[in-house]
Amino acid sequence: MRQAPRRTQQRSVETRDRLVEAALGIFAARGFDGATTRAIAEAAGVALAALPYHFETKDALWRAAADRIFGRLRERFGELLRGLGDVELRERLRRLIGEFARFAAAHPELHRFMLQEGTGPSPRLAWLAEAHLRPLFSFVCGLIAEGQAQGVVPPGRPEHLYYALIGAASMPYAVAPEYALLTGRDPASPRLVDAHVEALLGLLLPEPAPRSRSGAPRRGPSRRGAGRSRSAPRR
Repeated sequence: MRQAPRRTQQRSVETRDRLVEAALGIFAARGFDGATTRAIAEAAGVALAALPYHFETKDALWRAAADRIFGRLRERFGELLRGLGDVELRERLRRLIGEFARFAAAHPELHRFMLQEGTGPSPRLAWLAEAHLRPLFSFVCGLIAEGQAQGVVPPGRPEHLYYALIGAASMPYAVAPEYALLTGRDPASPRLVDAHVEALLGLLLPEPAPRSRSGAPRRGPSRRGAGRSRSAPRR
């Protein structure tokens, strides 16, 4: 007799999970105002009448969708960071940048969700900033500043480099249909994701210039010297 309530509870958990997953995709594609609870219920395969049982308001469902995608991001990077405690900073940054690009490829709904919410002020954006964005922003900007202090990250305001990283890592997957139309390729294919990661690392963590024996960066031939080598020999 006790198994029936357990089955009912399990079905309720599964229904809520389907609703959140469907909501994440639809909010990412249409934005809060463009998404309807009917469309979310249909995408989840749930009766519309069942939705208020799990979420009293559309805003509550939106917050659950935000918690879902940022929870996945925290889980992915929490596992990575736990294994990077003794790794030198440059290599740590390389692994974090590569992992973020791979996460963006696997979860394009993250950047789409943020493009929908980040373009105008709203109570939802204010909540999102405090609940999820500010801790991430502070952590990444701190790493960028530390990397600049050690000379492994290019100069520039950390917040500008933060957004350069977010955009460069995420945009090919957020606009994957455009990418495919222009190139005839799927940006999320493993080979192209690997190539994308290497391009990002070259842009954001360029290899340091080789140093001479004196310790100073080696320079190419000066313009004066280069010009003399091409001139006619002196008489």
